[in-house]
Amino acid sequence: MDIKKLFKNKFKQEPEHIFWSPGRVNIIGEHTDYHDGYVMPVAINLGITWAVSLRKDNLICGYSEKLDKIGQFRITDKNRTKNEWLLYLQGVVAVISGRGKIIGGLNFAINSTIPIGSGLSSSSSLATGFAFILNEIFQLGFTRPEIAKIACEAEWWYGTKGGIMDQFCIANGKTDRAILLDCRSLLAREIVLPKNIELVVFETTVRHKQINSPFALRREQASKVIALAKKKFPRQKIEKLRDLTSTMIEKMHGALLEKYGPLEGEIYYRRAKHPVMENQRVMEMKQALTDNNKITIGMLLAQSHFSLRNDYEVSCPELDTAVEIANDLSGIIGSRMIGGGFGGCILCLVEKGKAKLLAKTLEKKFRLKTGIKGKSYICLPSAGVSRQ
Repeated sequence: MDIKKLFKNKFKQEPEHIFWSPGRVNIIGEHTDYHDGYVMPVAINLGITWAVSLRKDNLICGYSEKLDKIGQFRITDKNRTKNEWLLYLQGVVAVISGRGKIIGGLNFAINSTIPIGSGLSSSSSLATGFAFILNEIFQLGFTRPEIAKIACEAEWWYGTKGGIMDQFCIANGKTDRAILLDCRSLLAREIVLPKNIELVVFETTVRHKQINSPFALRREQASKVIALAKKKFPRQKIEKLRDLTSTMIEKMHGALLEKYGPLEGEIYYRRAKHPVMENQRVMEMKQALTDNNKITIGMLLAQSHFSLRNDYEVSCPELDTAVEIANDLSGIIGSRMIGGGFGGCILCLVEKGKAKLLAKTLEKKFRLKTGIKGKSYICLPSAGVSRQ
């Protein structure tokens, strides 16, 4: 249903504003953002369309077409809403209020084309989109980087502990551009994507639940590597894995085995090796895209997936199978898993004009091999959050 009709159907009035917040795909730089590293995301044409109108009270009332749910909370509520999908928005309100800004109530309806839980940042699109909407409607004066920070803090308020990559990309995306972002300084530069390359995202539709947070564990493992690195390289300023080079990691290998034993020490070494080498791959990808060097682009994607699978261990059999199938298809440049892992999606970079056939063939072969009906999306690099 058209978003204006959807809003009118639910709230019996015409919407006053229409907004757009995209999802995002990360070309390379996976699991580096919370180590203060480098990433290269791109906003995409899958996203959330918002229809919004002001209220005269302090109620935030919203309807999600995908969930077919309506929920609400008051700006002044101290308790968390029981509508889980609204918690991201309540987090945005809490963060903005903490910055001393005053807002009012809203009615909104949303329609999302982002598959939930797939690694394409549906939650960050919600949080960043809502932060942008409040900033626009109530003229709060935040810049786009500040909007990204607010959305990131809102997700921390919700309970996740990721980095700022998703929110920054969604707030600052550009058509036909990727963003090379330094997650420590938030300095960003635009990377022009070659016109002869298309993006295909394949959703496995699989999501393996983890009993304990694997990312909290990896942060803990990283902290132990950092503590040892500070002792081994006392003259270096080391705060995060971002501050280590591949040479330093190799020099620490033996020390990690000696301190933590052959099994645990080897795990710590591999956990640290992935983000360090991934940072290097991001920089190499910048040059490869600039040069339109498809061989190097494909090689870097393959190295990234291998590292995510073997060193960081966040892949799963379904993701590995999808990558294996994709890499054998006509027109493929390279592919890898994207997002948090343990299910979700893979990214395929494809020669122009071959994306549609590759997407269809990948779905067919994946279903034959796994019995799972996956879904492909041909994605276009999109602008960031905007008023429509």
